[in-house]
Formats: sequence, structure tokens, C-alpha cells
Amino acid sequence: MSKGIILGIDFSMDFTQMAYLDDEGNPQSISFGTEDNYLIPTVVCYNSELKEWSAGEEAINKGRLGNSKLYKELPAMLNEETDKEKLYHILTTYMSYLLKIAVNFCNGRLIKNVLITVDDMNPAVIEGITETFVQLGYSQEDIKIISHSESFVYYVLNQNKDIWINQVYFLNFTKYDFSCRKLNVIKGRQFHVADVSVENLNDRLSFSMMEESPEAADVVVADYMEEQLKKNVVSGVFLSGEGFYTDGWQKTLSVICRNRRVFKGNNLIVKGAAYGAKEFFYTPVLDKYLISCKGRTRVKVTMAVKHKERDTSVTLSNIGDYWYQARSRVECIMEQPAEASFEIHDIMNHRNESFKMDLTGFPKRPSKTTRIEVNFRYISENTIEIEIRDLGFGEFFKSSGMAVKKEITLE
Repeated sequence: MSKGIILGIDFSMDFTQMAYLDDEGNPQSISFGTEDNYLIPTVVCYNSELKEWSAGEEAINKGRLGNSKLYKELPAMLNEETDKEKLYHILTTYMSYLLKIAVNFCNGRLIKNVLITVDDMNPAVIEGITETFVQLGYSQEDIKIISHSESFVYYVLNQNKDIWINQVYFLNFTKYDFSCRKLNVIKGRQFHVADVSVENLNDRLSFSMMEESPEAADVVVADYMEEQLKKNVVSGVFLSGEGFYTDGWQKTLSVICRNRRVFKGNNLIVKGAAYGAKEFFYTPVLDKYLISCKGRTRVKVTMAVKHKERDTSVTLSNIGDYWYQARSRVECIMEQPAEASFEIHDIMNHRNESFKMDLTGFPKRPSKTTRIEVNFRYISENTIEIEIRDLGFGEFFKSSGMAVKKEITLE
């Protein structure tokens, strides 16, 4: 590894964790204060009397003083309509605090690249975090932001293959979230697909319900996993979050420990972030895998074309692209501008869906004298938009300026 540190940050609602890549390229968790203190409260405080900002444990302590304002759940602030200048001041206070901890832990070594993993992945979050690190002196190329689901993929695929030979489940239970991520790896000839789906379980069990009746909570989780394991072949189960660090869970453990590997730990996501940073900033080892998860596209979209008199297709978007970056532009010459045909390939669910766009409103011209422009983009994680414009045909036929547009919601 180079002398500069490659850092992974799990930026979560309650606590933040950090891990760096050691000289052998393995993630090591960063502690502060004491050797086994890895959880950094995601909190910032401003004292108006002292005109002083603080973060983490210090912010919580100073928040008890008069004239203090506490800012909690910082990732959620990125999605709120708020004063941008104030938001970036809060975030730079917190992130600079994290960087100081990391530098001190690593004996003053320079932090070269940073990968931040968040639960809610969208353009507002990406813009906010990127701008924060730019204000701290980093270039956009030095920063990467991915989802918790993607971190989960990087972590698991860097473990022994016997863990992920079949499906892998990741149960996360905190005061903010009870969910189950399910990883399924499908091997292909050229590329493999690592797909993560997320099931929200907050309607089944909350943290307060667990605190009131741990035995009842144990039954809820055990019944859920019993139901899942009857339908799916699972080779590994991970338990994470402070909910699973309470006493009990005997029934759940008796269900999930039958003939499969089971692990408990709060550092899976942050170590996955460090592994992900290795892929982006150092030497990729998972370049044969297409990752399909939160923040990435889950289907392949193609357009039917004819090339050298043979029917074929052109890919507008592939599986594993970041949806907010997934856009393409294609120009074609139509035999007759009647319709354009497209297909959505859902590999994980083994189904394809076709649809057409009507072009009969375009001007009537001789065969192969209408040139069109096809613009493809995602307008949200589950919605695509295709626009087809008439470009005319050089000096022979001017563009009519006509265009048709279609939105498709992905299931």
C-alpha cells in the first residue's frame, strides 16, 4: 500500500465508524479514547455564548450547557430543505473531527482517499457529502460515496467463499432501523451479478418493543428467519446493530445456526467501506462482478436495432450502474419512423419486459432518411425516461423539432 491512508467511513444516524486499509490491504477499525471504543456519536454542538463548535462525545457533553444547540441524525439533514451554508458548517465540523481521529490513530499519516457509506443514497446526499470534503481540501476524485448495501457486498465477497456460496442475510437492528439485506450471487460466463435486496421489517418489530419484551422480540425474529430459511438456501447470516447486543435471542440463534455460518458485529459495514475503497482507489479484485443494490441499477435496458441487415440490440443502461449517472445517447437511422422497441432485462427475477414508443407522428420521408436521437436516463432509482427526437437527414430533410418521451416505472 502507499504511504497515504485509504479511509472508509460508515456515516449513520446514531453512530459513525471508521476503518483504514493497512499495508497488506486489510481493513482495520479505528478506535478513539480507549482501545475498544469504535462508535463515534453522529452529533455536532454549537455554543452561541462561547461561539464554539464541537463533535462526537464532546458535543454530547457540551450540549448539556446553556446556550448550546445539538444537531443529531446528521445524514438526515442532507435530505432536508435547510440553509446550505449552515449545513456545510455542521458537516465540515463533524467530518474534520473524524479526520483528526483517523490521523492521530494512524500516527499522523496523510489521508489520501475517503469512501463514505450511507443508508439513504440519493443525489442530495452525494452532493452534500462531496461538497463537504471539497471544503476540507479534497478533490471530487478523492471521494467516493456508496450505500450500506454496496458496502455489505464488498465485505461479504472478501470473505471465504463458503459463506456466500448460497444466499447471505444481514439483519440490522438499531433504534432507527430493523431490516434484512439479502445477497444473492449469480455466476455468469463473463460477469457475475451480486444482487442485494432490502426488506424493511420496522412494521414487525421496533427497538422500544424489544426493550419492553425481549422474549417476544426473540420470537418475532426467530419466526421471520424460520419462514425465510424454508424458502431460501442461506449459507451465512450476519447480525448487526445495538439491538442484537442485548441479552436473549436464544430462539433466534437456535434457528439461524443450523448448518450455516453466523456472525455478530457492528463493524461489517465500515469494513465493507474500506474494502470498497480498495476497489475504487487501489487494486480492484472484484472487477468481474456487477453489483445490483441500493444506489445502483438492477436491470439492463436495451433498444432493438438492425446492423448490417441483422437484428441486434444496443445497451442503453447495464446492471450495476449508479442510477444517478446512468444516462446514454444513441443516434439511429430509421427505415420507416413507425416505432422504436425496447426491452428491460431483469436477470435476478428471470424475466424480460418489452415496450414500444410510437413514432408515427414524425414526418413521412423516404426509407432510411430519418435520423433520430435517443436519450436515456434515470429520473429516480426506479424510474427511467426515454426521449426520441427527430434530427432530420442532413441537408435533404431538416429536423422537424418533434420529440416523444416516455417514463417507465420499474417494479
